Formats: sequence, C-alpha cells, structure tokens
Amino acid sequence: MLPTKTLREREKELQALLTHRAGQELLSTLEARYQARSGRVRPEGKSVVTYILVYEREQGLLRS
Repeated sequence: MLPTKTLREREKELQALLTHRAGQELLSTLEARYQARSGRVRPEGKSVVTYILVYEREQGLLRS
C-alpha cells in the first residue's frame, strides 16, 4: 500500500485537530499508540504534531 498524503497535507490535517477538544483527544490517542509501538516518548518541548509526523514519516506512511 502506497502512502497517500504528503508531509505538508498531514501536517495541516493534524494542526486542524488542535483547535477542537475531540481532535486534541485523537492526537493524544495517536501519540500513545505510537509511543507503545516505537518505545520512544515525545521529547520535552516538542509538539504532538511533530512527534506524530516523525513517527509516520519513519514508518513510510507519508509520501514526498
């Protein structure tokens, strides 16, 4: 399966989630899932959006 979104598209999508409580909860859920899979916690001072983008990029889930 080929990645369907570019890094920029996914970044905008994740940033839009920050504006709503339900979106923030979704981001927290994704963060927890990705932490469990990778064994790495989000570095202090880094945004949840950046953490998610880095994980998804490393996993090949985003296209250039």
